Amino acid sequence: MAVDRLPDGTWQLTLHDLEPVSVHRMPSDEVHIILAPPREDPAHPDGPVAPAAPPRPEPIQIDTAARIVSIRGRQLGLPRLEFDLLAHLVLHPQRAFTREQLMAAVWPSCQSSTRTVDVHIARLRRRLGPGLRDCISTVFGIGYKYLPTL
Repeated sequence: MAVDRLPDGTWQLTLHDLEPVSVHRMPSDEVHIILAPPREDPAHPDGPVAPAAPPRPEPIQIDTAARIVSIRGRQLGLPRLEFDLLAHLVLHPQRAFTREQLMAAVWPSCQSSTRTVDVHIARLRRRLGPGLRDCISTVFGIGYKYLPTL
């Protein structure tokens, strides 16, 4: 579990190793999210587990100091807003963010609609190409997350 202070001064509670199962918007504009641990692999519920394969190198590398994105060894030029969005997602893998959280973390002074995030996600997916566009996953009813091992 982690508690983070967002740039807008609000606090965010993150429960690691949980996935959203159900999202309900209440009449009072509250959002109720039901979380659960990831499902077990049905092929090995209690049986022996095969040895883990050596970790693969991450397909997307971010150098925030030099503001460089490398995809499988080749550099990808990105506009500032797209770089900031991709860097935030890659630096927090497998963590789902709402559009509001992404805007507060990446563009705190932006007054645009949260749909701006959708536009930049679509552009990033196009730039990443067919082999990596699915690394940025849509979490329905929530927002987006980065899945590094696709």
